[in-house]
Amino acid sequence: MFKSTKRFVGFSCAHRQPSHDGHCQYLHGYSRSFYFIFGADEVDPRTHFVMDFSGLKGVKAWLDNMFDHTCLINADDPELELFKQLDERGIIQLRVLPNVSMEATAKYVVDHVQTMLDEVTGGRVFIHACECRENDKNSGWYYPRGGADDISQATSEIGDS
Repeated sequence: MFKSTKRFVGFSCAHRQPSHDGHCQYLHGYSRSFYFIFGADEVDPRTHFVMDFSGLKGVKAWLDNMFDHTCLINADDPELELFKQLDERGIIQLRVLPNVSMEATAKYVVDHVQTMLDEVTGGRVFIHACECRENDKNSGWYYPRGGADDISQATSEIGDS
């Protein structure tokens, strides 16, 4: 298997985890980033790339729309109607996700981006892993096809992200 990586950075957004007993229950913001490990059984015969990054313009546009200066709220947030009102009044740009945790966001992103990759590469390229990072200290990973059993294996695969 061949692999390549791409990082998208600088997505300022707010979120909250209403079921958390600590400070994460409050609306707060971070500059999120997304780190993808792409895989393919064979490189592109023309370019010899796993993924031609010029084919990721649609991915970047989708990430900008979803995460740049937006407010991310869980689909089951008890205050969802209030956030919808704030969105309707132009106070926030609301994005409702199944869950806004880093781990759940990584899965949400993979589910959407893989569809885009399938269109661009004819299904040749797959996402081996995705890291969703909220700051320098915290991130969550999703491996759609299984993969690393623990973070030490992931770290040895990609180095210090």
